[in-house]
Amino acid sequence: MVNSYALDVAEPSGLALTSNASALWTVSDHSNRIVQISLTGKRLKTLSYQGEDLEGVAIDPIAQTLWVAEERSRELVEVDSTGIELQRHRILDGDDNSGLEGICFDVQRHLFTIKEKQPGLFLALSADFSIRLQKELTFAEDYSGLCADTLLDRFWILSDQDESLFLWDINAGLVNQYKLNIVGPEGIAIDFARSLIYVVSDPQARLYVFKLQKSF
Repeated sequence: MVNSYALDVAEPSGLALTSNASALWTVSDHSNRIVQISLTGKRLKTLSYQGEDLEGVAIDPIAQTLWVAEERSRELVEVDSTGIELQRHRILDGDDNSGLEGICFDVQRHLFTIKEKQPGLFLALSADFSIRLQKELTFAEDYSGLCADTLLDRFWILSDQDESLFLWDINAGLVNQYKLNIVGPEGIAIDFARSLIYVVSDPQARLYVFKLQKSF
């Protein structure tokens, strides 16, 4: 860990870097709003979109729109830069509080999401938002955040209950576990150019910054 900052966002959950890596997007599980924050945790703007049970956020690398995960309804929702809803898609059945949590795009613009628990699932989506690949996750108590690595088919996955960050490979499985020693990590974004990992804690309303040292 190299830094931490207090956030003016209650119950932050989910993180995504802006395209120029100068700021971050998060969602509030308290207000159900999408908020842009600085790299030091200051609130920059709040979008008009009013969601329900928001838990994850990602940026489409081409369209530059935002996608959010609504946990209980199992829906992914696309909004524009002002917060106007563009489309939504229900990904899974069910309506309990163990639904969609993390969401991310990879460098090839493929979209991925994870289900929190009971069971934990990694889901790769097709262009029509059908599930093209589904894998059950069993290496943690729950799954609360997701970020695609620059290496093909590798992902960084947070666990709230385990207070850990995992590097996971679609084909090889678990690569490594890193104990974070922070309470309730629920969002992750990585600046690979600067080797920095950003993590938000939901109960602490804090932004943590870690230095990424790849030794794998």
